[in-house]
Amino acid sequence: IYKRVEVSEMIYQADMNFEPLMGHTYHLYQRADEKYLLSLVGPSEWGPTCPYTFVATVKMLSDHTWEIQD
Repeated sequence: IYKRVEVSEMIYQADMNFEPLMGHTYHLYQRADEKYLLSLVGPSEWGPTCPYTFVATVKMLSDHTWEIQD
C-alpha cells in the first residue's frame, strides 16, 4: 500500500494535458528536470528514443488513488 500512496503523490504532482478517467491505464514518466509527466503513450510506443525515464504504468481507482500495473 505504501508504494501505491507514493505513486499517487507523484501523479498528483505530475504534468498532464488531459483529465484522467477511473479504470483507465496511463504511464508515468520523469523528465530530465525531475518533474513527473502522466501520459497516454506507453514506453513501447515511443520507439527507441523515449524522451523521459519510465516510472510506472498505472490505473486510476475509484477512490482516486492509483494502482501500479505489472
